[in-house]
Amino acid sequence: MTSMPENIRKAIPGLGQNAAPENGSTIRKLYAPLVEGVMNGVTSKLDAPYGDHARQKMDIYWKAGGAGKPIFVYIPGGGFVGGDKRSDPVFYGNIGGCVAHAGMVGVIVNYRLAPEAKWPAAAEDIASAVKWVKAHAAEFGGDPDKVVIMGHSAGAAHVATFLFDPDIKGELLVAGGLLSSGLYEVRKGEDRDNVLAYYGTDESQFDRRSALNYVAQSKVPVAVSVAEYDPLVLTTPGFDIAKALAMRDGKSPPIRRMDGHNHFSTVASMGSKDDDFANVVIEFIRSCTG
Repeated sequence: MTSMPENIRKAIPGLGQNAAPENGSTIRKLYAPLVEGVMNGVTSKLDAPYGDHARQKMDIYWKAGGAGKPIFVYIPGGGFVGGDKRSDPVFYGNIGGCVAHAGMVGVIVNYRLAPEAKWPAAAEDIASAVKWVKAHAAEFGGDPDKVVIMGHSAGAAHVATFLFDPDIKGELLVAGGLLSSGLYEVRKGEDRDNVLAYYGTDESQFDRRSALNYVAQSKVPVAVSVAEYDPLVLTTPGFDIAKALAMRDGKSPPIRRMDGHNHFSTVASMGSKDDDFANVVIEFIRSCTG
């Protein structure tokens, strides 16, 4: 049984299984009234730089008091060529506010975009951001040894590279990772301009640039989620990475299909009474951080 409001539950199937920006705009308009008040009692530090590039900034959310809190780092999507940590006054501050109310520190991170930035620039930015967060954790009441990272859509592709790539080895920096509705393998014949803008057009490099191929070399706990109304091109990769994790661990990873949700509604719902996805995220963070 989903906690999704009936008007949204009825609207989502008609939006189709697509990741078009207008779909995201519609979802955000539906959820905006439901996340009002999510920032009550929450302190924020916006646009904290972790590098010199204009995109190398993060927003940090926490509630005053306490120490040793888990830190949740969220990497937004945007199709490799767009997206922002604070696309409007509500989203994705709703995610930071949501986890802050759960006794955690929320960090929403921007990274360099294609076509200016090519693989693996975004994953390298994530590594730099996580190192900054760990170094400054105490300023926000956080524990540098309790960092859990999540990426959604293109952000999930970047987080997978960060976690699994043998040259980056981000798994050594975090206690766990959550991959939501992302792309984890670049296959020959790929023809999406936005994907090629980041990964390049040299098909001989696609295997090396596919995070899926390096899962077996890792040990970090990873959870996987897909939405019922995700596009198929962002659903099946979730099952591929879950299979690789299962083969690595000898058992199924935490994997959730978010019933009734589409590509945008999972993260937009965080901080609202539609708490199905937020509960999945928070439960996983706690399982990784004790």
